[in-house]
Amino acid sequence: MQRSLFQFWLLCVVLVFLAACAVAPPVAPSAATGAEQSPAQANTVTAIKVDSVSLDAEADFWAGAPILTVPTVGQSEDEPDGPEITIQAVYDDQHIAMRFEWADEEASLLKNAWTWDGEKFTKSGDEDRVQLLWPIDNMPEFASKGCAAACHNLDPDQEKWWMGTDTPDLRYDLWHWKSTRTHLVGQSDDQWVSDLANPDDVESPRRGDAKESGGYKDNINEAGDGPAFMHPSDPDALFIPTGEEAPLDTSALEPGTVIPGFLLAPAVGSRGDLAANGVWADGKWVVVIMRPLDTGHDDDVIFTPPKVYPFGLSVTNNGGGLDHTNAPDVLTLVWE
Repeated sequence: MQRSLFQFWLLCVVLVFLAACAVAPPVAPSAATGAEQSPAQANTVTAIKVDSVSLDAEADFWAGAPILTVPTVGQSEDEPDGPEITIQAVYDDQHIAMRFEWADEEASLLKNAWTWDGEKFTKSGDEDRVQLLWPIDNMPEFASKGCAAACHNLDPDQEKWWMGTDTPDLRYDLWHWKSTRTHLVGQSDDQWVSDLANPDDVESPRRGDAKESGGYKDNINEAGDGPAFMHPSDPDALFIPTGEEAPLDTSALEPGTVIPGFLLAPAVGSRGDLAANGVWADGKWVVVIMRPLDTGHDDDVIFTPPKVYPFGLSVTNNGGGLDHTNAPDVLTLVWE
């Protein structure tokens, strides 16, 4: 019975992180280490005050930030556990930055890419992700139960389970870093979770923050059997910049050519609040996410030190849907 409840809790965590959601590769960072660095308290991320935060994963201030190392676990006995992930946090008078590091054998940068074989296209590929879930409103149960507090509809059919809030005035803030759709333009997706807006759609509680422009758009033709566009000049591009797309010309393609699956541009507006810097090297991801303590948008959590903030965490390795592993306990952000 306990194992069954545990599996249900894990699947509930996963449901909130379901998938919606070329740059030169940066120089790889080494681990943030230092003589004064210390492990964090159990399940607690301690944010330290610095003069000015940045997206630099190698900035000196990380050496003074305690490291919390948490496991990520599979959804059932039949599924393997995921990597351990280390978490650090810093803040200044205006911003917070969080640093995540975890093992991953390969960077997945070509979600839904199209491969040309000389006659037809085949679509393949997914992406790596890290997701954080924060209560926006006063939800005391989350601090003790974590994401299980948001689980609804305990039905024998798992396809009917959903995660969200009971009423539209209660919401969660979802940070959703995606290695293809947001990483390549220096952002993490900013989303929010609320009530079951459409009873026929278990994903309807999850919505994207408001935006004025930008974001990601599928590169797919009307028939659904190939891309609509190609990069205007770079056959090795990882994405097509929105506004620079060229009409597809298969006569110009060699067999084996890979066309990116998305048109991308940085999101402008609330959905673009999360700046991000991700680097994959030597079998690991290092990702830094930064945003204002108060974005000024009501679909985001407001950070007010020294208030304590519980959150949930999930990691994806080249997947989507239920392909996640999750931190098994509620995590807590505190301030020093």
